[in-house]
Amino acid sequence: MQAADISAVKGSRSTGREPFAYARLRPWAWYTLILILASICVFGGVAADPGGQVSAGNDDSSLFIWWLGHGAEVLAGFLGFGDGSVAAGEGFLFTDAMNALGGGVNGAWNTSLTGIAIVLAPLTWVAGPIIAYNVLILAIPVLNSLATAVLFTRFLRRGPAFAAAAGVGFSSYTIAQLSGHPNLAFAIAPPLVAALVLALLAGPRPGPGQDAGAQPTDAAGVERSGDARVLGCRTWLLGLGLGAVLGFQFYVSTEVLAGTFIAFLCLMLGLVLCGRSLLTRIGWLRLGAGGFLGAGIALICALPLLLTMAGPNAPSGAIRPHGVWNTDLLDPVVPASPTLIGAGESPLPRVMDIDGAEIGAYVGIPALLAAAIIVLAFARRSVVVRVAAVTGLLVFVLSLGSPVLLGGSVLVPTGPFALIESIPVLNNVLPMRLVLHSTIALFAILGWGLQWALTARRRPRGIAMLGLLAVAAIVVLPGVQPAREVYVPEFYRSSIAEVIPAGSVVKTLPRPLAWAEPHADEAMVWQSVADFRYRETGGYFIGSSPDSPVTYAAPEDGLDTALRPTIFAGAPMPAADDPAVAAGIASLRNAGVDFVVIAPEAPLATGGTGELEALLTAHLGQPVFADEGVVVFRVSGSGS
Repeated sequence: MQAADISAVKGSRSTGREPFAYARLRPWAWYTLILILASICVFGGVAADPGGQVSAGNDDSSLFIWWLGHGAEVLAGFLGFGDGSVAAGEGFLFTDAMNALGGGVNGAWNTSLTGIAIVLAPLTWVAGPIIAYNVLILAIPVLNSLATAVLFTRFLRRGPAFAAAAGVGFSSYTIAQLSGHPNLAFAIAPPLVAALVLALLAGPRPGPGQDAGAQPTDAAGVERSGDARVLGCRTWLLGLGLGAVLGFQFYVSTEVLAGTFIAFLCLMLGLVLCGRSLLTRIGWLRLGAGGFLGAGIALICALPLLLTMAGPNAPSGAIRPHGVWNTDLLDPVVPASPTLIGAGESPLPRVMDIDGAEIGAYVGIPALLAAAIIVLAFARRSVVVRVAAVTGLLVFVLSLGSPVLLGGSVLVPTGPFALIESIPVLNNVLPMRLVLHSTIALFAILGWGLQWALTARRRPRGIAMLGLLAVAAIVVLPGVQPAREVYVPEFYRSSIAEVIPAGSVVKTLPRPLAWAEPHADEAMVWQSVADFRYRETGGYFIGSSPDSPVTYAAPEDGLDTALRPTIFAGAPMPAADDPAVAAGIASLRNAGVDFVVIAPEAPLATGGTGELEALLTAHLGQPVFADEGVVVFRVSGSGS
């Protein structure tokens, strides 16, 4: 009997699927590889020593190393293979592992990075929290670029979309915030939300390089053929995707989420004003259905966080004062530290000293000039250019805050952002951080201009635009970001289990302080490296106390009060017979503190060589351990 011919017909689905998938994924794979190499070049210091260096001008890096380690430890406990160091009942969002004497920390009001901590938990278990943190830093520009490329490829060809998206991923905003603020630098939600919203509004994706609004008849065709498919599978899938993105963002940064909501309103206004060819009755119905589903899923995901926010130790006022973190009108044209041509911190005066990681609005005069030319020349023919221009301008105006500043001086006493400041929850958004969204809009315009210039590259105008865009890219290139050592005494990696029983309450000196300078909170890193074997009396966090509606660190205990002149003013170490020191030690003992651990060689160690050790020896007796970079004193059960 002749065997049946079961070979597939040429071009059939079974034979064409795998090559087609490879063809679609191959450019993205190469793009990802290039982005990874670029990120390694920018953060070469941490890439070379990911376990001992961080790229941070402040010490917020210690805060996030702590939260990454805490999330991994809690997850290990939930899965049943933790070592029992984290107390029973300890959760992702509320913890007394720090601020142990002050009632713990409400992580829902802090940037606990719970979502990312869970994703990185396997790496944290194997390599430790410092390496996990640095892998996150290296990954964020890559992830931001890829997420933005998903948005830009909806209306640009792949090449221009990839180039423009990389501009966002390696923008001054992203690189500046990566100097200690990965929660704010991690910005995949804004472009993905925009892409999902446009997908719901526009229906089937336009062809490669097709301007989604260039042919209104296409939109009409979608409406005529889409009545029966308004609530079809595609709408529900997009709604599910929207819910997943928003739900995850709740557990990374609620401030970026709130900023994304503000940018969404600006996008909707831009579409109504300039993108009516994209708006159809069916599109609005799809957006309503998918948006309702997405919002519902996000709220269900966020329910634990929202309930915890109403719990104890929550701040009861605006977390930051208004009128300080405002984008200056000159910030977009004055280079700051992240850029290759930047000469350090921005020279523009500020209302008060702020962390350089917040100053990320720089895009350069060439980029602004190119964007202005593109808008003036092509706004009539491109709905993408029109909508991006209006959206970006609206968000940038809001990022100016209130008052509006020019060169550090008040230009307009009350800016439009004053309206945002009057709305609960949104009043905690710092206007400077909204430049993320105006940056995305700007690079969408530049990407459109690049696409046009490539098609017109044989004409003088195309060549001129390509030259201008090349200069624009050069002036915003990030330089190699500086890295510094993370100081961790060897004790926390080796002998701690032999000296300090699990679950002990420990006071560490130097204690974590809410200072925007290196090493200020490294005691939190030590606790994380030690797998949270002990509970720490200190801590750097956002919370409240009976004396203050908003606090940024654990309250001082009696010993801190006695040492305050030495720590903050450089005064001599208190005498051994100082009654304030004796009272401070007694208060620690009465509060249930088990050990005091000092790190004499830490960068911000208190007092001169041996002075603090001698003082504590006079009150607590000889240390129980003095090696590997620490001196450990027993408090509970010690004599006075």
